[in-house]
Amino acid sequence: MNILAVDDEPIVLWSLMKNLEEIFCNPQDNVQGFDEVDDVFKHLEWMKDEPLDYAFLDVKLRGMTGVELAKRLREEKPKVKIIFCTAYSDYAMDAFQVHAVGYLLKPITQEMIRKTLGELNTLLTQEEPIDHRLHIHTFGNFVAFVDYQNLNWEREKAKELLALLIDRRGAALTNAEIAMTLWGDDSKAKQVTTIVSSLRKTLKQAGVEDVLVRSRNQSAVDPSKIHCDFYEFLKGDIKAINSYRGEYMNNYEWAEFTNAKLMENPKNPIMRMLEEQAEQMEESVDADNEEIENGEL
Repeated sequence: MNILAVDDEPIVLWSLMKNLEEIFCNPQDNVQGFDEVDDVFKHLEWMKDEPLDYAFLDVKLRGMTGVELAKRLREEKPKVKIIFCTAYSDYAMDAFQVHAVGYLLKPITQEMIRKTLGELNTLLTQEEPIDHRLHIHTFGNFVAFVDYQNLNWEREKAKELLALLIDRRGAALTNAEIAMTLWGDDSKAKQVTTIVSSLRKTLKQAGVEDVLVRSRNQSAVDPSKIHCDFYEFLKGDIKAINSYRGEYMNNYEWAEFTNAKLMENPKNPIMRMLEEQAEQMEESVDADNEEIENGEL
């Protein structure tokens, strides 16, 4: 296997390399680390005819972001599995577009790497998923892609309507309910017809009109025809879980309710981190109390 590690902090890179070399320890494994992006491209030229299996990339690099580097790697090595290494406050919203398979929160331990690789191997052995054309990114701002190209919206309210229907996960909404959410006024239900027509037109132009379901002045989406990070999070997908950073459809105030539910979800990595910090603080307090009782402090 060929494994690449990139981080512009030498000490962090050294630690990551040490962990990777202990994990990928077979004679045929080749782990290479770089703290300069230019050196990465020189290495890629050298290994032109060889596959690149894993790339562990820091999100923030000198001269180029980790997401930009990931896109370049995808062009050279389409099958590479990308894992971002990031501090808690770092999150690249457009990382969704490069199909990262994991996100490791610094400081990174060997156990964290092994766990991510194990979960990834489990996913790879499962049945191949349906190749959805419509991809929805809800963590951060709401973005809709078809074949990884942004949809062209003639009306912003049509985009917001799609976001609302995505949020409701297949549940149908009446025109009055849509009007109340989008304008705060159910008397504007007649305007919803125009917005629905605009949404249908946009989806039809992109060739994905079948995701919209309409009947008797009600609208919904068919979740089975959509790839959405929110939906994958609820299914327990590790990539989607690790990509959530406490932000959900920031464009829209009505999405705050769902975001609050996501924050409370035990799968949420922020909740897991806070719980771990609380446990560490509790252990530290217990240790201090024990030393006090023993007269050591």
